[in-house]
Amino acid sequence: MRRREILVFVAAFAVVLLGGAALAQVGTFASSPDSDAATLSAAATDEKPAETVAPAIEEDTKPTTNPVDVVSEKLTEQDEKEPADPPKDEEPPADPPKDEEPPADDDTTPPPLAILFPENEQHFDEKLVAFEGETEPGARVLAGRYEADVDKEGNWRIVLILNPGGNVVTFKAKDAAGNMTEKSIKVFLDAEEPTEKEFSAHQKWEVVDGHPAENKYYGTGTPGTTVWVGSEYGDGSVKIGENGEWKLYVKFADAPCNKTFTVVVENETNRREFRMKYACASHEFSATQKYGENTDPWTKFYGTGNPGDTIWVGSEFGTVETVVESNGEWLAKLHFNDNLPANKEIGIVIESSSGDRATFGFYWIVKDHEEVEFTANQKYGSCGEAVPYDKFWGTAAPGATIWVESPYGGGTTTADSAGKWQITVQFPEAPVGEAFTAVIESSDDGRATFSFIRTGEDH
Repeated sequence: MRRREILVFVAAFAVVLLGGAALAQVGTFASSPDSDAATLSAAATDEKPAETVAPAIEEDTKPTTNPVDVVSEKLTEQDEKEPADPPKDEEPPADPPKDEEPPADDDTTPPPLAILFPENEQHFDEKLVAFEGETEPGARVLAGRYEADVDKEGNWRIVLILNPGGNVVTFKAKDAAGNMTEKSIKVFLDAEEPTEKEFSAHQKWEVVDGHPAENKYYGTGTPGTTVWVGSEYGDGSVKIGENGEWKLYVKFADAPCNKTFTVVVENETNRREFRMKYACASHEFSATQKYGENTDPWTKFYGTGNPGDTIWVGSEFGTVETVVESNGEWLAKLHFNDNLPANKEIGIVIESSSGDRATFGFYWIVKDHEEVEFTANQKYGSCGEAVPYDKFWGTAAPGATIWVESPYGGGTTTADSAGKWQITVQFPEAPVGEAFTAVIESSDDGRATFSFIRTGEDH
């Protein structure tokens, strides 16, 4: 009995497209085009195009069973039922006639294969194209290793992805007996491929002014790629347009005044460097003190300098910082701490980040009053807070220093120009339930003592 070979195919294909690109199956069957399209398609596919097509996948023709094994099994079964030697008077079987026809079920006729859509050398704007055609019912249609959908009437359909330019696609129709018909078609995708463009970069200005500093960068490169422009003082990025050109404005908000720095322009494979300087408006440094003496413990300074420069104003009794504005002007107000001595001049230094320097003096005026008697008062005497505290206040000579001391906490303050003072003192280490003494003294020889107890509960 003649054995049929079983053909095995894998449903994934790769058709070489002029430059070796691949197509992929992405769709399902739909009704075939009208008869006019079928006529044009049949005429266009009678001749194979000259382009190279990927080699067909080798068919697996190995028998599913070993013929020798099958025959051996049949002989073994016969040996068990009949003697090994046939009867001597039995005639050997006659040879079959040589002109005997093969069994009727041996099909050697290739199946028909028609490509109804698209037409040969048809052009498309979209990369997804549905190829449709006809074959005999039950046959399979393959494009490389991808298989089309075939309905019960033999209509087939497969959606392929085209690459830009010419695409040669080869179809094969195979029936159950292994007979095969092959046809090819060439189609075009007219979409333009991104063209590589030589990278270039330009900086519009080497020196810029205004606030903040800003510059323009522009050039050419491969469409769709990203260009980054930046330095330690500011950066930005942009994608190159379809025409291969790019431009970008970058702000350098933290750029130093009148100092040259480096700006880097980069993409995936290229790098350029530019030198740039932020030319600030030229302002000579100056510093002026508004109050050289004051009855309150503070004073003001103002002046000019390089925009963006830091101005530092300080003394041993307090400091303050400010920044020169874009118009070149600055202003600072200095408040002194409680240790500022009354009726005594102190020194103040002003410096800029550009290296400028100026010095001034300040005198806190505390007017003479009638002699102020030292007094001290205690507000609570006990406290149950988590961190216990008490408040003290009183009078003393204007400018006098007041000290509060105890085994568990203390503090200092200064009597104001009117001779008044007040202070809050915490006693975080005070034991619960044990009274202790807080001593208050002043630099004008005042002294007072108070008792305080930590209760461990709200006072």
